[in-house]
Formats: sequence, C-alpha cells, structure tokens
Amino acid sequence: MTTNDRVNHAARPRLRPDTREAITTILLNTEATAHRFGWDGPPVLFGLFDHATADGMGTLEVDPSIVAPDLWRTPDPRRRSQHLPVPVVLHRVASDLSGAAARGWLCDWLHAGGRTCVGVGLLFEAWAGPVRPGYRRGDLANAPAHQRREVRVIAAVDTDLGLHRIVRVRGVDAPHVGHWPRLPGWSRQRGIVTGLCRLVHALRSR
Repeated sequence: MTTNDRVNHAARPRLRPDTREAITTILLNTEATAHRFGWDGPPVLFGLFDHATADGMGTLEVDPSIVAPDLWRTPDPRRRSQHLPVPVVLHRVASDLSGAAARGWLCDWLHAGGRTCVGVGLLFEAWAGPVRPGYRRGDLANAPAHQRREVRVIAAVDTDLGLHRIVRVRGVDAPHVGHWPRLPGWSRQRGIVTGLCRLVHALRSR
C-alpha cells in the first residue's frame, strides 16, 4: 500500500462491523445460488452495494451488470480455440473502468437509486492443487486426478481493502469461508485479488 493509498484509506468512512458480516452472508448466498445451478458456469463479476433503509440498518445487494457476460469468452490470440485467462480479462476491465471514458457511466452505475458501493467480487471456477516449478497455464487441468481439485471461488475486496473468500470443492457439501481485514501477503501475488483491488480503487475514486 502506497502513502497515497494510506491517506485515502484513512479519509474514507470505515465499513460498520455489521456491514462486513453482511458481506460474508451475501457472498455465501451467492455461492449457494451458483451451486444450485451446477458446475461449469462462466465467471461473474459483481458490485456489492449497501442500500440505506428507514431504520438506518441498510441492506446489501449484488449487482452483476458491470460487464457483459460474453466478455469472459474473449478469444486468446496466442492460443487457438481458447479464451483469455480470467485474470487477464479482469485487469482489462479494471483498466477500462479507471479511464476517463468510463467516468460518466460508472458514476451513474455506482450511485443508482442512492446506493453505496461497499466492494467488488468475482465468482469463478478453477483447478486447485500444488504448483510445481515450471508451472504453465493449463498444467493443473491436465494433471492426474489425485493432484488436483475443481473449486468454485468467490473472491471479493471491500472498500476497506479487506479480502473475503468463499471456496467450495466440487463434491463437498459445504464451502470454506475466509475473511482477512487486511490483504494478506500471499494475495498480492494472485491476479484475481490484484485485479479486484484495482477495481476497488477505481470505484472509490468516483
């Protein structure tokens, strides 16, 4: 985190504890909905929004309308018949939304109906397993079954730069829930998390 990041982070209102708990709840509900539809689904990028209510408590919602669903099927020019990796597409989205051309649309989307953005998340499926020296994209997908697991992941970064993660292993009844109030060191090497952080910075600047 840079000095400017620390200043901007300190100047913003902190999320309430009940809001952070509500983020975990809505992410669990989102994963459960995806689970009912089965596996082999496309990635879904979404914003997390707080709507103020008359009693001052507020309610959270997920809005996946930030990008078109077919964006994740962008062809990879280097690999015939394959799509661009999810982290690459995510960073492209972050770059596009950080630009001046997206400012008007993004402001309207963020504040529609008086809502407040409290984070951004991505639901995706992947292979998990030990990453060996010399790893190349696709190695886990082609590894022996005992060396890999298929997982559905929801990763989200809130506007306090906290990380939330829901992971369900295929064939397992319940997902694993993780929350870190500050980004853990290992997350800074993950393309998904760094892409979500870039998006949060873009959204917070609007």
